[in-house]
Amino acid sequence: MTNPNTFENRPDKQAKWDGRYIGLAHHIAQWSKDPRAKVGAVLVNQAYARIVATGFNGFPSNVEDSAERLENKARKLEMILHAEQNALLHAGRDARHCDVYVVGKPVCNVCATLLIQSGVRRVVAAAPRAGTESYWDKVGLLAIEMMREAGVEFVPISGAQLDAIGLNRDDARRAEDPFATHQAEFDFGVFGGSAG
Repeated sequence: MTNPNTFENRPDKQAKWDGRYIGLAHHIAQWSKDPRAKVGAVLVNQAYARIVATGFNGFPSNVEDSAERLENKARKLEMILHAEQNALLHAGRDARHCDVYVVGKPVCNVCATLLIQSGVRRVVAAAPRAGTESYWDKVGLLAIEMMREAGVEFVPISGAQLDAIGLNRDDARRAEDPFATHQAEFDFGVFGGSAG
């Protein structure tokens, strides 16, 4: 008996559900109180057509997310959980064999390690750009390299999918890079040369 939920040999069905989950991740991203970056993640067990967990970027439970803390970029980045991390924490072991949909920023290298280690099989997210000075693009490229090596499929969100959820492609790329002023402190090896 075949699984009626499978996307195997059914690219139209895959595209339809990918679009729905991307839209849901975008909706969930709006729950973040971060004034500079709103990121949402949805973990889905495709075999059972079940949403396992969702997450958005924010401070840990019971930690005050005051405007003062959120406006202090350095302080915020020391305290904030990424959307992917929140979704994985809520999912626990149920993350194994799931697909994750991430909207708002490329998946970073730290989240990639957690997704790989949790047994996620497929990541649908914004593609980082090569050749930029953006911190998020550089760690995003490293994340993709790690996922490919670990056998985790990476699928970039297309411009048409962004259009479908009403997310302007140019605006999505203009999000402020909180690391821009400290860019020289990071060494990304083959992705950006050594710092200094």
